[in-house]
Order: sequence, then structure tokens, then C-alpha cells
Amino acid sequence: MYATILINMATHRPIDVLPDCEAATLAEWLKGHPEIEIITRDRAGACALAASRGAPQATQCADRWHVWKNLGEAVEKTVIAHRGCLRKPLVAGDGAPEGYRRGGGGHGR
Repeated sequence: MYATILINMATHRPIDVLPDCEAATLAEWLKGHPEIEIITRDRAGACALAASRGAPQATQCADRWHVWKNLGEAVEKTVIAHRGCLRKPLVAGDGAPEGYRRGGGGHGR
């Protein structure tokens, strides 16, 4: 069983804990708090629906943790998809530029 924790992002303090992760529960809580101006959330559809229904006046944005998580997943997916585009690493004496040192950035400095 999961719950929903609501945090004031300005103070980083918990505001409330809801008994579940249902859109209807969060929407009802938000309706009772019209002072809410910004909602930071993950990309879950239930959260988006709850925010739209319960606090239509609020701006919705992704929270920092999920932005970094999603960015990392996108980079990993892209690197894996394009791994074949990468050249094999140069080895000194195997076509490497004059003065090349392994791990030296390839500039011989």
C-alpha cells in the first residue's frame, strides 16, 4: 500500500500525508486548499489529473528528482542506441596522433 506525502517546497516541510495515491483523494485535498499556486510532481497521470481537477489555478511542473531521473534515462537510452556510431578508442602506436598518451585527452599534453 502506498501513501501520498505533500511537501511545502519553499520550507521543505511536510504539509500532510494522504492515505493513498488516488487522483480523487489528492483532488479533494487540493480543492480544500485554494492557496496552492505551484504543484511539483512526477509524470504520473493520476497526479496530473488530480492537480488539474483539484487546483486548476496552480502551475504544474516536474520536481527536480524526476527531471534528473528522466534526463539520465534519456541519455542512457540514446548512448545505447548510438553505441555503434562511436569509434574504437585510439591506442598509442596504432594510428594515434604523434605524442598521443592514453588518458591524456589525445593531445599529448
